[in-house]
Amino acid sequence: VPTSLEAAPALAMKLSAVVLGVAAIAGTALALKQDPCAGCDEGLALAYQMCAREHGDPCTELNGAGILSSGPGTKKDVGCCMKKEKHDRCLQCKSMDCAFKTCNVNKQYYSERTLVMEAKTKTKEAYESHDAKAMKAAGWGL
Repeated sequence: VPTSLEAAPALAMKLSAVVLGVAAIAGTALALKQDPCAGCDEGLALAYQMCAREHGDPCTELNGAGILSSGPGTKKDVGCCMKKEKHDRCLQCKSMDCAFKTCNVNKQYYSERTLVMEAKTKTKEAYESHDAKAMKAAGWGL
């Protein structure tokens, strides 16, 4: 008959195995959480624009005759519908306030080109050109 002192190491080993198993399962569950703001890049924006060009609103339901319907039916294009939904989600993510880097957001999504053109107006050459025009208009004789 084993005494309680002899059974303690075996019980401790079993308990630690159970604790490690629970911790592994919890860690896996946390790692599988998806980031809804991931993948918001120029490639998605381009794919969305191509789908919008081809299908308009690809999530629109069509009836059996291929006519737009207000009831249930089939989507114009399921893949493009998913791209549209992802694009809409990315626009929502873009407007999120992520203080202290609490989320992964591309704040420039769907406005990369606009931001580049705005930045070009703030260069030294742009200011010099503007200043020369303003001085000439003011009669400084340049």
